[in-house]
Amino acid sequence: MNDESGKYVFPLGDLNFYNGLSNASVTFDQHSLLLDGKRVMFFSGEFHPFRLPAPELWKDVLQKFKAGGFNGVSVYWHWGLSAPNANEVSFTGHNDLQAFFETAKEVGVLVIVRPGPYVNAETAGGGIPAWTTNIPDLARTNSTGYKEAWLPYMEEFARQTAPYQYPNGPVIAIQSENEYFTSEALDIPGLSEHMQDIIDTIRANGVTSIPTIHNDKNAGGQFAFEGLGKVDIYGWDGYPLGFDCDQPTVWTELATTHDANHQRLNPAEPLALFEWQGGAFSYWSGPGYDQCYKLINEQFANVYYKNNYAAEAALQNLYMTYGGTNWGNMHTHTIYSSYDYGAAISEDRLLTPKFSEIKLQSYFLHASPDYLLVGRVGNGTVGNGTPYSDSKDIYTTHLSAPFDNPDSAANVNFYVVRQATNTKTTDTEFTLRVNTTREGEITIPKNGTLKLAGRESKILVTNYPFGNSKLEYSTAEVMTWATFDETDTIVLYGLEGYDVEIAVEVDSTPEINAVGSGAITATASNNTVTLSGSPSGLSIFSFGNTRVIVADKKTASGLFAPHLTTDDNHDHYDISPEVPSVLIQGPYLVRSATANDSTLALTGDINGTTTIDVFGPSQFTTITWNGVPIEVEQTDIGSLRGQLEFPDGLEDVSIPVLQELEWICADSLPELNPDFDDSAWVIANKTETQRPQQPSAGKFVLYSSEYGFHAGDWVWRGHFSGNATGVELSVQGGFSFGYSAWINEHFLGSGQGSSHSQDGVDILSPTFNFTADQLQDENVLTVIHDSTGMNQDYNVNDEHKNPRGIRGYTLLSDDGNDFTEWRVSGNVGGENAPDKLRGPYNEGGWWFERIGAHLPGFDASDSVWNQTCTPYEGRSEPGVTAYRTTFDLDLPDGSDIPLAFDFALDSNSPHRVLLFVNGWQFGRFLSTLGPQTSYPIPEGILNHHGTNEILISLWALESGGARLSKLELSKRGTLLSSKSATIHVVEAPGWSELRGNSTIH
Repeated sequence: MNDESGKYVFPLGDLNFYNGLSNASVTFDQHSLLLDGKRVMFFSGEFHPFRLPAPELWKDVLQKFKAGGFNGVSVYWHWGLSAPNANEVSFTGHNDLQAFFETAKEVGVLVIVRPGPYVNAETAGGGIPAWTTNIPDLARTNSTGYKEAWLPYMEEFARQTAPYQYPNGPVIAIQSENEYFTSEALDIPGLSEHMQDIIDTIRANGVTSIPTIHNDKNAGGQFAFEGLGKVDIYGWDGYPLGFDCDQPTVWTELATTHDANHQRLNPAEPLALFEWQGGAFSYWSGPGYDQCYKLINEQFANVYYKNNYAAEAALQNLYMTYGGTNWGNMHTHTIYSSYDYGAAISEDRLLTPKFSEIKLQSYFLHASPDYLLVGRVGNGTVGNGTPYSDSKDIYTTHLSAPFDNPDSAANVNFYVVRQATNTKTTDTEFTLRVNTTREGEITIPKNGTLKLAGRESKILVTNYPFGNSKLEYSTAEVMTWATFDETDTIVLYGLEGYDVEIAVEVDSTPEINAVGSGAITATASNNTVTLSGSPSGLSIFSFGNTRVIVADKKTASGLFAPHLTTDDNHDHYDISPEVPSVLIQGPYLVRSATANDSTLALTGDINGTTTIDVFGPSQFTTITWNGVPIEVEQTDIGSLRGQLEFPDGLEDVSIPVLQELEWICADSLPELNPDFDDSAWVIANKTETQRPQQPSAGKFVLYSSEYGFHAGDWVWRGHFSGNATGVELSVQGGFSFGYSAWINEHFLGSGQGSSHSQDGVDILSPTFNFTADQLQDENVLTVIHDSTGMNQDYNVNDEHKNPRGIRGYTLLSDDGNDFTEWRVSGNVGGENAPDKLRGPYNEGGWWFERIGAHLPGFDASDSVWNQTCTPYEGRSEPGVTAYRTTFDLDLPDGSDIPLAFDFALDSNSPHRVLLFVNGWQFGRFLSTLGPQTSYPIPEGILNHHGTNEILISLWALESGGARLSKLELSKRGTLLSSKSATIHVVEAPGWSELRGNSTIH
């Protein structure tokens, strides 16, 4: 039915059940999700477990999610990592699906899974395995060859997910495909059928009691309506500031069409924003993630996310919330090793100011169940018929709940106020007309004016209940509330230096007890307690059974409100005020709170000696922190206060100085030796390809994937006899890739592309001339090049099949000579590589990789290894050198000290570097392009309590050679942490398992 404004409204309780499953525990109506019949604001962050290949750290990330108010996590899974070839599907190690579900269940975080088979995500092929590029069928359609490729993966994914459907596990929804099109929207047959095939496969393999979802690339209605591929909950994504990190201060205007699009496309379902901008990815040679963070910072979160709440969003997922690392060549060619994304939790797992801003919002939404029943009453600026504010510079959206029952006693009002234009970055003073139950329409504040900072938004409330108490109105924002010993305690905040006015309804004129540090005064009259002034620190007012804590925003953002752990299956995931909680100020992070009779057991992290204040029920008289009792006393502000001691010397823990270590090295281009034997290599003798991208010249198809080599770097050797005057090449390796070429042992030249935008250079076409002294009777052209990753397939046009290799060649010869044979080296084993744990993208085809010099336990006793060289001295001519060293770490137990390898850009010494840590490729550095210069390595990959084996490959591109001007191991932060007693080194195979005594050329 429609209300007078034309908005689609269901009576409360008219729930949608999909596929006829009326006994499902996950249901929904037009307002929200319901779990076991209880409304839930699904506030989620994106995290890709495969981008953090140390599974013991998944718990750390999810605990930070929950501490920040996220009750959900959305996860892509990567088909290409899970299926190295057409005959294997493996969910182990960093792909261990059920291990992740178990971790989420333990922490108490709900999960949306997004298995694809296509996910995009700036990954190689968008998740499509490279081996499928040899299938002629059009990918992402219902073509037989493509369906046969993805079917085993999706079947096994569904079978492993089925036992973890809510309420037995944390999984509450599953996505099919990603940002996909209906057949009607794109003139390609088989699209809607493909979508339906995926849904049918999911359902047929046990995922039957949770809804399917679709993340449309915009509000275009793809799979929102009845027909093939229709999902249960339609939603869309949005990146309102795009990815222009070059201009971090430039903002677009806010969209005001979310609610209208919702009512137009899926009014019977909640407004779901399944992928909303949480940061931005950065390009090769671009500005870097520091600039991306400035673009999508805490101010962005403050303004743009609140605009989503003004549209009544009930499911919001922030992409990314933890980005991680594109280790092992898994990225698509536009981006580099880091996937930090400028996210709220940085790549090294440290918290950012944006995390605190999001925490304030999520706490408020979970503490405000009436928000899930709101409807829009009006919105706009002065002059458009809804002048809530007296300032034309203020845009207001008025929401009221419950919207479809205006006679309800609740009648909570939410006013989302912001600047009318994002071009205004200065303060705006104004007043606001609001509705109250007791006084009707009033103007607030009653004394003075409100002030909105440039690039700020506020959600102000009237008739706001908390426990048995109620705010009549407040110009300070609500953070959260809880009831302790029948005393309703609410936390409100505002910017320091900006006045607030708060009115609390009372039954009679009470006695007010005021303590704290802020310049806030309290008066009582006419059954109202009014608090006014400028917040600073904590100001606490107690009267009757009500306590009001007024904080400046910075102080409020340091508060945590962990819910007491419980054995109840529903409450395990519930972070609403109905579940008992405590308020804690002081620590860097609070992970959990558990009640043990009179003892409150807390776990968390600190980054220095810290005073801790705990507000909670009077039953708690003692407190433990990470299992250790702390001495506490009752304070005049009503808290239990103690001291958390940061160990002396922890900040000064020493780490190895890499320049002082002993290094060994070996030339990694034995292929340039005249007597090198490549007869065991794969012969590249195909003369045709079924790919859309055909060779530009030459008899043989020299695409690496045609021969089972899909990632990393390659060596090509073209043989010819007799005379030639030169060669024309076309080399394709992705944006910002590099190549070098030699005729016999003579250097011809090098090149590398660039990608300061999505329109970078991915094909280089040099012509090299030979001189007579460079030639001999039998000649070999050696070409080395790397790949910066497969293309994705966003537009369903087989773009992911763009080849990597030599796109075309012509031997220049007066007598018609041509190459007689080409051979190629890639990763050992190709699609059947022996390293099943690190997976199919970790290694390439250079000599040091083929012999396993990057692997733990490598035997370097061979005489080719020089004992007196370092990467700081480098090499004096073009080519590739592998440098190896080891160092020990023994960081203190209970510490969390993220470490990173730091390089420096150097345009005078063009070189490209691969960084291997204990066998894992964790960085690709380009000295003249960048922008990345620092490469954090997660604990578990880096051994914090033992020996580490490091390999650095140095590829010099010019005749003068190259050296590293900087290579340092640095600390990103120092925490005393409860993340885990010990993060074990990931049990990955070493040299003896993967190479042993085998002979590899």
